[in-house]
Amino acid sequence: MVLPMGRDVAVWGAGASGDGVRLRMGGREIAGTAAADGAWRVVLPAMPASAEAMTLEIVSGEERKVLDNILVGEVWICAGQSNMEYPLSSAVGGKEELKSVAAFPRIRMCNLSGVSTANRPFSDAERGRMTSGAYFQGGWVVPDERSAASFSAVGWWAGKTIHETKDVPVGLIDVSVGGSGAEAWLPREVLEAREEYAPLLGDDWLESPRIGAWARGRAKTNLGGKPGAHPYQPGFLYDAGVRWWSGFPITGVLWYQGETNAEIHDDAWNERLITDLVFGWRKVLQQPDLPFFMVQLPRIGGNDPLRQWWPEFREVQSRAAAKLDGVTLIETQDLGWDGPNVHPPDKRPVGERLGKAAARR
Repeated sequence: MVLPMGRDVAVWGAGASGDGVRLRMGGREIAGTAAADGAWRVVLPAMPASAEAMTLEIVSGEERKVLDNILVGEVWICAGQSNMEYPLSSAVGGKEELKSVAAFPRIRMCNLSGVSTANRPFSDAERGRMTSGAYFQGGWVVPDERSAASFSAVGWWAGKTIHETKDVPVGLIDVSVGGSGAEAWLPREVLEAREEYAPLLGDDWLESPRIGAWARGRAKTNLGGKPGAHPYQPGFLYDAGVRWWSGFPITGVLWYQGETNAEIHDDAWNERLITDLVFGWRKVLQQPDLPFFMVQLPRIGGNDPLRQWWPEFREVQSRAAAKLDGVTLIETQDLGWDGPNVHPPDKRPVGERLGKAAARR
């Protein structure tokens, strides 16, 4: 695990009413008391970057929990759709990179994997995970050849670049989901606040033309004609993968998304989605200045008619980033390809460009 440097970090839990709570870390001890309902919240004072592994001991009443091997540095959320999700093992040069990842123990990965939205019906077990508390599974790991194989290639190379540039520990939280539209990442508070989002909130969201035809078709296949939640459902991925980090100071967001929304060729709508996502995350995560680094869609070839809208969507991304404070656009048009799908496999230059921008902030 990596805790954010230079920021107070809240630790919370539940016990018995009136129980004393003690936190010990890095030679400090902080005390608190559980409230009448048993809830407690104790704040760890800000700490400088530290590559020395520390232990956090939490004692509440008769209960004791110990978290080991904690570093202090920068913590980044990696989110978006399949080009962020694209695993290191499949990227150009990825297998060679995996042989050296263990040499970077000050990079920590929180790889939160969701249910695959491959072109098939969900199993009963997969349908059972369609809740905000069960969808993502995983936790913090130290990189090695096995643990990093399935991690985001863009996220890894961005994090490695930040780490090498700033010489601080880096924690990477990957919650990306292939095929997901921006609406799935919007906080419900944002969706409910705008009248134009109302068609996205009903049980018939799969019929809304405001959600791309590809995403609607894939979701219908996954659900097999049965009612139920789906990761492409508006608000679902925010609830499942982002909301949990509210109150935990995030250094910034590495965002690579737009392939799904590009087919909704309504510039004003797409710009609103991007803008509301940035403001929504900042509000609910309680970080009004949270930096966003947004990868612009690359050049893409091929005959798929949906790709004709990518240049227009790049303009939408450019306008949105120019209007929003603290949002940096990472141009990648020179890094695209003419392959058979929307996944250029050379992720290293994208990740390094993203990491260099993030390290300069």
